[in-house]
Amino acid sequence: MYQIKNDRTLMNLNTLLLITLASALAAPAQSTINFTAGVGERDVYLDGAPLPDGNIAEIGFFAAGFDVGANSANPFALADAWNVMGGTPIRSIFGQPGRFAGTLYSTDPLFDDQKIWLWIFKTNDDTVPADDYANVTGYGLYSSTLANWVFPAQDAPPMLNTASITSLEINQSAFGTYDDVHLYLTPVPEPSQWMLGSLGVGALMLFAARGRDTAWHARKK
Repeated sequence: MYQIKNDRTLMNLNTLLLITLASALAAPAQSTINFTAGVGERDVYLDGAPLPDGNIAEIGFFAAGFDVGANSANPFALADAWNVMGGTPIRSIFGQPGRFAGTLYSTDPLFDDQKIWLWIFKTNDDTVPADDYANVTGYGLYSSTLANWVFPAQDAPPMLNTASITSLEINQSAFGTYDDVHLYLTPVPEPSQWMLGSLGVGALMLFAARGRDTAWHARKK
């Protein structure tokens, strides 16, 4: 009787394993990215103060061949080459301001194996950037040469389709600076001055036509 009971238990476990495996195979492939500036990691500063809650830290990648450093002070050129996966609000964590912690999921193979960039914005209303950047007063562009700063393939096996990055790992800056404890955003001129640059109003119209990530506009509304 005990042998029969054990055999049935084994059969149930095998059945459960097969169901779990089948569910995993049937589920759509996706990648997971965790990105943080948590306690013990670099926080975000601008003008000598922590970045206020509600501002946005985005992750994404730039189009192949785009020179991030040469265009770092031109937000319209940056935006035209920017492929955003999403973002998370700046907030206080355990009472410490100027921090963020987010997790994003993607089923888009466009991001597979691309270098991760972190684009952090300060706006005058402490919310998402407007399409024309009229509310942006500062930003920072950061990345790292570490191997984990690459978007994992969305069809990779479990564990290999997940990446975790932190502000403490940053060792590259295209705009803004950093030290051992802070990321410092750089203030920017008025948007009207940007429009007088080489890209002018035409680039602004192009950027507005492309639009920013629709999820952020949905959240803002």
